[in-house]
Amino acid sequence: MNATVAVLVLVGVLVLAAGVVLVRQTIELRAALARAANDAATERARTDQERASAGDLASRLARALDAIPQGVLIADTAGTVVFRNRVAETFADARHSDALVEAAVGELLAEALLGMTADRTIDLFGPPRRTLVITTVPFEDGALVVIDDISERRRLEATRRDFVANISHELKTPVGAMGLLAETLTMEDDPAVARRLAERIVDEAFRMDRTIEDLLVLTRIESEEAAEREPVEANVAIAEAVERIRPGAEQAGVDIEVAEPVTGLVVFGDRRQIVSALYNLLDNAVKYSDPGSVVEVRVVADGDQLRIEVQDHGFGIPKGDLERVFERFYRVDQARSRSTGGTGLGLAIVRHVATNHAGKVMVDSRLGEGSTFTLALPCNARRELDGPNPTHSVPIGANTGDGDTP
Repeated sequence: MNATVAVLVLVGVLVLAAGVVLVRQTIELRAALARAANDAATERARTDQERASAGDLASRLARALDAIPQGVLIADTAGTVVFRNRVAETFADARHSDALVEAAVGELLAEALLGMTADRTIDLFGPPRRTLVITTVPFEDGALVVIDDISERRRLEATRRDFVANISHELKTPVGAMGLLAETLTMEDDPAVARRLAERIVDEAFRMDRTIEDLLVLTRIESEEAAEREPVEANVAIAEAVERIRPGAEQAGVDIEVAEPVTGLVVFGDRRQIVSALYNLLDNAVKYSDPGSVVEVRVVADGDQLRIEVQDHGFGIPKGDLERVFERFYRVDQARSRSTGGTGLGLAIVRHVATNHAGKVMVDSRLGEGSTFTLALPCNARRELDGPNPTHSVPIGANTGDGDTP
């Protein structure tokens, strides 16, 4: 009996111990499962965060590539384009000349997938005319294609080359003439001839000085796109420009008639630039007018715009030259321009002044009848005029009373 009880007690102890062990193992298993689940959740959260971060980075990168002016394409190892930025999209499924770009991209991309870096320049005759440079770069997982529009760069390079060639010619001509005249002068014994040669040297020296001065003015105006602005009354600016041109007009025998400007018409801008533009328009009109003729100046207020018109009655400008008269050193009549001392920069100065003031300059001309140049600028203020706009002749040699006398 005692042995049976002992056995039962032993069995009970063993069962209890096994239960304790089982419970402990269950608890440990549950804890392990909980840790595993927590680790899995953490890993999943980290993966989701990395994926979101990668997606956000890719989105930011795509937006950044869309913001640049170059076209960018990325292709995988099979040659399939997996990304195009906004500029590159314009060449996809393009027609006409832009289709040449897509064809060139395909050819260069095939070379890049073979491990070769290549580039090609393509001229598209438009309109508008453009020059593109396509560059491909291979990398481990595919290739990169960059399409760069260098049209403006080419235009600026051409402008710079033309400018250097033109200014070299403009300065070489008077320098060469002065050298030749001076050489002749050293061998001349006749006082009258020597005097004429000396006068020619002085003329050529002044011509070169005017060219350099106009170049300096043009450079200053180009660099003052954000110059300090102030209210400039139209009648004051016109009066100052007329007074500056007075000696040249008097010498040429040209009268200047100014329609009485509406008082209170104000341009918000750079006073020196505006007066310089008006002076160059008047100077151009005087030089291309015959002695005894009249140059007319009118001011017209058209809504929020002010138009200053300078009209001459010279021989006019051929239609084919109208679009080029505002280019640097361009002259319609080379012989007349040189005889009057023109530098070919005056109208270029006018154009830059108009651009700096958010305005424009226009020309209307008929052969044999003369030309009318119009400087249009934003008008910022206006007071009503008490009477009509009479036309009066500005006395050559008298102060107008409206502007500063140089």
